[in-house]
Amino acid sequence: MASIHDVAMTVHTIFAAIWTGGTLVIAGAVIPAARNELLSIDGLTLIARRFWYLTVGSVLLLMFSGGHLAGTLYTVETLQSSSRGNLVLLMVGLWFVLAVVLFFGFRRLTSSKPGQSAVVAATKARPWFLGGSVVAIALLIIAGLL
Repeated sequence: MASIHDVAMTVHTIFAAIWTGGTLVIAGAVIPAARNELLSIDGLTLIARRFWYLTVGSVLLLMFSGGHLAGTLYTVETLQSSSRGNLVLLMVGLWFVLAVVLFFGFRRLTSSKPGQSAVVAATKARPWFLGGSVVAIALLIIAGLL
C-alpha cells in the first residue's frame, strides 16, 4: 500500500508537470494561433478559462503536497544550509512567481472589451505567457537537479 509520502510525491509530480507543460502549450501554441487569427475570442477565452482552473487546482495541490514533502524531508536548517534545501526554496519562490505571472497573463487574455479580437487579447497576454514559460522551464530544470 502506498504511503502518504508516495501519494504526495505522485500528486506533486503530476500536477507540476501538467501545469508547467500547459504553460508552455499556451505560450507556444495557443497564443501564436490566436495572434494569427486561427482562434476566435470565444475559443481563446474557453481555453484560457479551462487552463485557469488547472492553474488554481495545481497551485493548491502543489502547495499542500509540497508542504508535506518539505516538512517530512527537510528541517529548517537543511532547507537553509544544504544545496538541495536551497533548490527547494528556489522552487517555492519560482512557483509563486509563475502563479503571479500567469494571473496577469490570464487577466490580459480574458478581459477583452466587447468587439475586441483574439489577436488583440493574445498580443496583450503574450509577454506574460512568455515570461511564464521561462519560469516554467526554470522550475523543470531545478526539479531535474533535485
